[in-house]
Amino acid sequence: MFGLDLHKVFSKDNGDIGTLVFQPYLTRLDDVVNPSFFFDNGNDRELIWRIANFNYKVLNNGKFNFRVGHFEVPFGLEQNIDTNGTLRQYTFADRGIKADWGLSVNGATRSADYEIALTRGAGNTLEDTDNPYIFSGRVGFPSHRNFILGGSWFYGRVLAGEETVRRKKLGVDLAYYHRHFEWLFELSAGKNDLNNTVSTLAEMSYRDASEHFHGYIQFRHQGIKSGGWESEQVWTLGGSWQPSNHWGVSMQYARQVNSIAEKAPVKRLTAQVRYRF
Repeated sequence: MFGLDLHKVFSKDNGDIGTLVFQPYLTRLDDVVNPSFFFDNGNDRELIWRIANFNYKVLNNGKFNFRVGHFEVPFGLEQNIDTNGTLRQYTFADRGIKADWGLSVNGATRSADYEIALTRGAGNTLEDTDNPYIFSGRVGFPSHRNFILGGSWFYGRVLAGEETVRRKKLGVDLAYYHRHFEWLFELSAGKNDLNNTVSTLAEMSYRDASEHFHGYIQFRHQGIKSGGWESEQVWTLGGSWQPSNHWGVSMQYARQVNSIAEKAPVKRLTAQVRYRF
């Protein structure tokens, strides 16, 4: 994987105009099982758009902005914590999409942060097969506080191959920071087509004083009712070490306790090295 990572704030004499984030990545797969639908097969290569948008400051105080491009769909913990391209992930799999092309209004006031978005529903592409779309949003306490509470919604048709899946979700998320520790929690419920769903995440993590090391333990639960309830749980232990802004190393071990699919639970050890020129 090789990509470009550009972050640029455009300004004028009386303040900032807006922020450009541009992160295209050329991604190559080698014998990957069940690749995303926008890959032709498990040995394909594609240009992946992680984040590529411009957030225009309508008001100089930051209370009202207008974003256009490819960005993370606002929902839950993902709104305030950047997990793009990292091993550490949250609950986007329950919604079937992490980032999408579209537009949003967003801002930060003294009492709340918010983002409301209308997006294509196709993820990395702009395909209109089966008319995908997503209307989503999150409103929560300001992200600079030690205790953060937020509420989210997600409604639409998410493209999955040649057809869409209708998804409706409501969620609540909590974050609490105390010294070197942080506690995270997210709960959402809704439907995938006609099937009821519930998703839960809990995480505790530690950062050292230099913030070079970050270790975490995470629990995820996902349930779906198709006739009767089926569920799966995953425990994850992971850590990352980033001695400079140029490079970092991450590793995590995930153990699936049971699986919704009729397959044996999976145990997976993964590692990642990231280098920025």
